[in-house]
Amino acid sequence: MHERREQAKGLRHRVLVRDGETYGYTQVDAEIAAAANYAISQHAPDVSFIYFCGVDEAGHAFGSIGDEYKGAIARIDAYLDNLLQAVQARANQEEPWLVVITTDHGHIDEGGHGGDSARERASFVIAHGVGRQNPQWPQSFEPHELVSLLLAERAK
Repeated sequence: MHERREQAKGLRHRVLVRDGETYGYTQVDAEIAAAANYAISQHAPDVSFIYFCGVDEAGHAFGSIGDEYKGAIARIDAYLDNLLQAVQARANQEEPWLVVITTDHGHIDEGGHGGDSARERASFVIAHGVGRQNPQWPQSFEPHELVSLLLAERAK
């Protein structure tokens, strides 16, 4: 990834990367959530990409039906609730927002990584307008089409 450090120094963009393998995904996801909440609340970025890894890591390690997976989902759900509150506060200032939630793949009950079953290849996209209309996207599309859909929304 080219970070464009000269633009970061000029406060045109920020890149925050934390290592979950080193520090643990529970801690890193909490730090990412706090930094994202601050950025949304204080800086109102034009575009943000926020990635939480805890659910994915729990699914690989413990499968999709265990307490670890459910706990990771609950933690990320709480982070998303806080982020959506920050977005709503910005939208109340007449700022339109599009919040998109997705995952890179599904999981199977027993866990693991790299499988090729339909369930493991499946994903979802939730797109919700805050202070604007929801996008009118196709009911189904290929993963590589998401970027074009997002860019088209940004251009509106």
